[in-house]
Amino acid sequence: MADWKIRRRHGECSRCEAPFDDGARHASLLRVDEEQDLLREDLCPTCFEAGDPAGYLFWWFTRFRESRTRSLQLDLASLERLFMELDGREETKLRELRYLLCLLLMRKRKLKLQKVERRPEGEVLVLRRPRREEELRVWVFDFTPERIEEMRGRLQEVLEGAGPAPEPEEEEPAGEAAPPAEGGSEEPAAESGSADASGADACLTGGSQA
Repeated sequence: MADWKIRRRHGECSRCEAPFDDGARHASLLRVDEEQDLLREDLCPTCFEAGDPAGYLFWWFTRFRESRTRSLQLDLASLERLFMELDGREETKLRELRYLLCLLLMRKRKLKLQKVERRPEGEVLVLRRPRREEELRVWVFDFTPERIEEMRGRLQEVLEGAGPAPEPEEEEPAGEAAPPAEGGSEEPAAESGSADASGADACLTGGSQA
């Protein structure tokens, strides 16, 4: 099993290192580094506009909060976006991450299992999203419930701020932000919630990838 390192936000711009004031608007971007780790970069508006979001899995705008909520939630729309962006990636760490996302989305009925393919390398789940004609394939790995809960917590941290739009009094004026590039979004998520992974793997029996 791969040793995952999901790098989270730090309260300052990842490029110019300027600290964010409480409530400051910034861009958050996700990419995979050379070690196959999921890396989050938070950029102030100046650094974001000076850069190029191409090469990132996806990005969104959010606001920095000095005091975090006691219990973070995993936004389902953000999980689905990350799941789809990892489609076709062959790195072991990313296949494991996509399998974890698959379990979370299946738990919330955002993915439906069609069949299981057994290959010499291991088992592959064939799934589809509701009301879509598609076939999505995900490699199966053996995760303990403790491992799933650990990675769920890390995903909560790295995706903090992704998903629903701010509260009405904090909404951005229309047209303020630059148009999203491919993989980016400022649209509010259609649905969010706490995607509980505990017991999600119970819907699958056995099987692992070598």
